[in-house]
Amino acid sequence: MKTRSKILIFGIATVALGAALALQTVQIRDVKRGDVTSPAQPIGLGKKVPETLVGWSAQDQPLGANESLRSAVERTLNYDDYVFRSYTRGDTQFAVYVAYWTAGRMPMEKVASHTPDRCWSENGWSCNAMRYPEILDSEAGRLKPAYWRIFTPPSMGPKQYVLYWHLVGDELYDYGGGFNQRLSVLRWWSDMLRYAFTGSQEQFFIRLTSTRPFEELRGDAGFEAVVAALARLGLSSRQQ
Repeated sequence: MKTRSKILIFGIATVALGAALALQTVQIRDVKRGDVTSPAQPIGLGKKVPETLVGWSAQDQPLGANESLRSAVERTLNYDDYVFRSYTRGDTQFAVYVAYWTAGRMPMEKVASHTPDRCWSENGWSCNAMRYPEILDSEAGRLKPAYWRIFTPPSMGPKQYVLYWHLVGDELYDYGGGFNQRLSVLRWWSDMLRYAFTGSQEQFFIRLTSTRPFEELRGDAGFEAVVAALARLGLSSRQQ
């Protein structure tokens, strides 16, 4: 019996390994169809997010401090479109970052590995507080649950209040309730299975940051206009 059990376990492990390799091959093949050498398919995010706000100074922000870093970020993220725009009034600033991928351009776990939890932490930022789920109510309605953080930059500049979401099709990507600095093996495996059996879908990664608590911005016409734009991109809870 022990010998048969060992053979059965070995057989299951072999099948699982073969399935993993097959799924990885499918995933790599599909991603290559939409890799950095293929033309991007922008959707006009720069126009979908307000370019100006009454009472606020708006400015588009680069994804890197210089051209070399910006090129590296573009190759790593391999997005089809993005917008990164800040709005300033006095000593208050909030910013919105949205990146978009067409179906098949990037695997879910690749997009999911570029959260503030991971990327900011690896660049010296400290997470001082976190919670999930965070519900943002606005004049545009209630948004889908967000991951809420407070980060302090390595330069000891003003702390940043952060909300972020990852949309896969119409659904939110589930990072769990903890700090998402590393994806778990189980999460990687489940993503592989989902990708293989349901096919790839378009994705959005959306991040709001502010030097002030978001509760203090609620009701401001400019901030509400930005939140309404995000709701139209798929964050409205009414779309669940």
